[in-house]
Amino acid sequence: MFNIGNIYSKKGYKIIDNVYYFKETPTLDANNYIISNKDKTDLTLIDAGNGISFKSLIEEMEKLNLSYKNIKQVILTHIHVDHLLGIYPLLLKMKSTLPKIYAFGHAARTIKNADISAIFPGNLGIGPQTFKVKIIPIDVNELTNNQEISCADYKFRIIHTPGHSEGSICLYEQENKILISGDVVFSGGAFGRFDFPGGSLEKLKNSIRFLSQLDVKYLLPGHMNYSANGNKEIELALRIIESTANYFF
Repeated sequence: MFNIGNIYSKKGYKIIDNVYYFKETPTLDANNYIISNKDKTDLTLIDAGNGISFKSLIEEMEKLNLSYKNIKQVILTHIHVDHLLGIYPLLLKMKSTLPKIYAFGHAARTIKNADISAIFPGNLGIGPQTFKVKIIPIDVNELTNNQEISCADYKFRIIHTPGHSEGSICLYEQENKILISGDVVFSGGAFGRFDFPGGSLEKLKNSIRFLSQLDVKYLLPGHMNYSANGNKEIELALRIIESTANYFF
């Protein structure tokens, strides 16, 4: 049984104008990102965390003059618990002014159907009660590969990047060379594990190969620290994953 351990506070940072990073807590959590317009009235949340870190996320947002009430949309890179579960307390808190929820393919269908068995694979030994959330059906806007989506003043391209999970996506903003990579690739040459349901080593290799062809300065991953040397980080991950089948994050 997974021990959720102690709950630590998130820390929020400005990366570049109107792009904010909220560091994961050591409680099976994930990094969160906020894309804002200039007056901070139109916010996009990328990944929602594990639910138990939600209160800390809201507090850290407030320190940066970002209000959860201005979250207009939430984009989920995939449906693993550390990225997904925060949407449930967020929707409860926002009540009548609900943001739009976006996910890709299998991930979108899983959220729509409140498929607990897909969100919590049995081999993990955890469930909704571990994170004190109630899984309910949610109306989800299904993303498509290469779709362009506006996040305040930024426009991101959706890139389907399977391998870590079936519905994994990355978001790429060409003008500022930003890649939000979910659990596909991380700083330091690390990359997502491929032994979860829906994972595939070969698909993950192909996804990282594709990302290595992009012009990336800012790598904003689902775990670990962000990097301002994105291409170097992705190229290192590609070399490592192509040389071994036994190294994974």
